[in-house]
Amino acid sequence: MSNKQSQYNQAIDNLTYLVLHYPKPVQDLLAQHNVFFQGKPVKEQLSNEIIELLKDGNSAFAKALETLIARVSSQDNDQFWGAVAKGAVGILGGLLKKKKRSSSGSGNAAAAAQAAAAKRDMETRMQRMREEQEQRRKEAEERRRQEEERRRLEEQKKSEAAKKKTNMMLMIGGGVVVLGIGAVVLMKSGRPPMPYGQPPMPMPR
Repeated sequence: MSNKQSQYNQAIDNLTYLVLHYPKPVQDLLAQHNVFFQGKPVKEQLSNEIIELLKDGNSAFAKALETLIARVSSQDNDQFWGAVAKGAVGILGGLLKKKKRSSSGSGNAAAAAQAAAAKRDMETRMQRMREEQEQRRKEAEERRRQEEERRRLEEQKKSEAAKKKTNMMLMIGGGVVVLGIGAVVLMKSGRPPMPYGQPPMPMPR
């Protein structure tokens, strides 16, 4: 993969991630460059307008967009931003920019084709990011469920162990009582019988 292609891919990733996770700042930035929407725009609309402004060679917008990405990436702990490539948006803008040719509109047509391809790439990447996000959510939910199940089993084991200990103490206590009663019975049964009913011995004279 060429360096330019790598930077293009990075720019698409950066822009897609920005639109997907920070649509409001993106909408505010577009509004500053006279792009407005009726109602709340979907994320695909935001990405399409970004591509259009870059295609038109709006260098002020490209610079503001890179500044927004830099600001967001410095505030965001998401590991995605660890691979932010400086100047990637500028590279993308350069690829999409209308070529100034005096002859036919081939330059504009090429820019429009590249812009259409970039829009498709962003839509594809956005779909993939959504799927990855959903997969991470499901995995996190499964980990949380497994952790709750593990805690429940631990609590159940502790409860059962405490119950067994209580039952054992009761059995030991009951055994001691039984042994005590048995000892008393044995002690009583081991005494010689009192000589009731026998006449007293005569005293010697």
